[in-house]
Amino acid sequence: MKNGTKKKVSLLPRIAVSNIRKNTSTYLPYIGVSTFAMFTYFVFDLILKNDIMYNLPKGVYTLILVNIGFWLLGIIMVPFLYYTNSFLIKRRKKELGLYSILGLEKKHIGIMMFWESLIIYGCVMAGAILLGLVFSRLIFLLLLNLAKMQVDVTFTVSPAAVTDSLLFYAFITALNLTVNLIQVGRANPLELMSESRKGEKEPRHILPMSITGFCALGAGYLIALFSKLESQVFTDFFLAVFLVIAGTYFLFTSGSIAVLRFLKKRKKFYYRPEHFATVSGMLYRMKKNAASLSNICVFSTMVIITAVCTVVVYADMDTIVSSGFKRVMEITCFGEAKADADSLQQNAAVLAEENHVRLEDELIYGSIELSAVLEGNTFQIPDDQFNIFRDLKYVLLMTQEEYERMEGTPVSLSPDEVLIYSTGADFGRDTVRFRTLEYRVKEELGECGIGRKAPNSVFENLYLAVFQDERQVENVCAEFGMDRAASHTCFYGFRPEGEDAEIDAFSSALSQYLNTVPGFAGYDDHRANMEDQKSIYGGLLFIGIFFAAIFLICLLIIMYYKQLTEGFEDQRNFEVMQQVGMSDAEIRRTIRTQISMVFGLPLFGAFFHTAVGMRMVYMLLGAIGFFESALLIGCTAAGCLVFAIIYCFSYKRTSMAYYRIVKQMN
Repeated sequence: MKNGTKKKVSLLPRIAVSNIRKNTSTYLPYIGVSTFAMFTYFVFDLILKNDIMYNLPKGVYTLILVNIGFWLLGIIMVPFLYYTNSFLIKRRKKELGLYSILGLEKKHIGIMMFWESLIIYGCVMAGAILLGLVFSRLIFLLLLNLAKMQVDVTFTVSPAAVTDSLLFYAFITALNLTVNLIQVGRANPLELMSESRKGEKEPRHILPMSITGFCALGAGYLIALFSKLESQVFTDFFLAVFLVIAGTYFLFTSGSIAVLRFLKKRKKFYYRPEHFATVSGMLYRMKKNAASLSNICVFSTMVIITAVCTVVVYADMDTIVSSGFKRVMEITCFGEAKADADSLQQNAAVLAEENHVRLEDELIYGSIELSAVLEGNTFQIPDDQFNIFRDLKYVLLMTQEEYERMEGTPVSLSPDEVLIYSTGADFGRDTVRFRTLEYRVKEELGECGIGRKAPNSVFENLYLAVFQDERQVENVCAEFGMDRAASHTCFYGFRPEGEDAEIDAFSSALSQYLNTVPGFAGYDDHRANMEDQKSIYGGLLFIGIFFAAIFLICLLIIMYYKQLTEGFEDQRNFEVMQQVGMSDAEIRRTIRTQISMVFGLPLFGAFFHTAVGMRMVYMLLGAIGFFESALLIGCTAAGCLVFAIIYCFSYKRTSMAYYRIVKQMN
């Protein structure tokens, strides 16, 4: 007996190899999916473990974003690889049941499954690491290029990244193997033999599930439609995503069953060959259908939104980066004499010429900055109750003469009239009050040099009020207890053009000159800050590109496995129907009808989710300074169109695979 047992154990590795070789149509997709997943994980880890990232200027911002993406990737990969494993073990149960009937004990089956898992583990990790070593440098250079960092660097492979990847996939393999052993151990041979053909019980409580789904989806949509750009927006976003995912699952479960029941009752529709097979087949596996359809819908939405966000950030990168600054270089001085401002501009021009630098997009004006709380149409002195981040507004008080000098546009105001401009939402009132002083708003400006208009941003709190002359400005200052002469500020900003070394020399010379200017208050060279922001947004682009690709591949794999699973399950059904007279053309029509119904609903659901969710996406993008709504709408429409083309191509390919499977009839 001992010798027999030893022989069985020694044969198990060879049986495992033979099983994998004979079931390549089942194992190869699983190995390919796992290799792709671990390749992605390995590359992310290689970047994080690369020493050069800690030494590059601005590398810390990109590292933080890649680190976040790395953890999110790990969270996504565990359930995704578990899902693909569930397809694999379902296809193997009949074979494992046969082994048990032929006399192989459960412990020997377990050892054989262990060897199969070990062989697959070796193939996956060898492929993932090999691909990672080949393509990691290219992907690393893409990251550096997007992050606007130095690209002429040496990329090294960290042994720690290899170890992390080996351990991570070992954990997933152990998890899947444990689940498989439990399923096989609990079932008897006959149950294993019939498991793949076992239908599902119809879910109970369809009405409560439908109500729950509608409520969850409606709540998610309401949050997406009515959220505001404030500190709570990120919490609202994750809550809305959770509710929409839950609502999608419940509605696909209850809604699909209700629709199928309705179609089954329509005798003229149901008792047609292509419809009978479709409806009965979908009712046969309604729970699994709902799960896969909701997954396809959710992943489709993720692909579209991630891709659209990546494209719009890339297209509007320069505007986003510059939106936080009036100009690249900014000078502030205290003083009110026009001659002082002219002298400042002239001396800066001389220094620029000496250093071969051109000063573009110049902006110069004098104003008085007022801090106030806006209540209705009245600017009031802040009290102890206000919120500095939400309620405090900054108002630039400017004369008509200064405004004409700044904008180069003549205006005509009477003593009781003002021009109003807001960098955020429109002021939107016919009169404005500064405590007790009331003025008529002659015009609300649509644009102005002091700042870009961002009407949807609650963080924009800068106003401009233009008065006829100094007398009105003095009156407002008196209302707020301010000394007009002491509060007057001169601003001068511009964008330097030239070689970096020449701009550096000009900036140094300008700084030395400004230290000799009476009333000099501050000089800011924002080039470094802008480069830091480009690095941050470049890291976001990298994450967006990778995750859009990952979501798309996950989606295609789910669609492929769904059709593969259902093809094998329906193979016998179509064989019987063909034997009773269903023609090849009718089988093709049945398959087209079924796949159209299966894939059409998630696609339209994804488009609807995207349309509703884009408002919240717009709010989230507003947090980084993106407010080009027309660009977002255009990219969304184009993204949906491109995705629909890819989706339809996948639909065609999977329908062909499904048809080939059901035609393989003995």
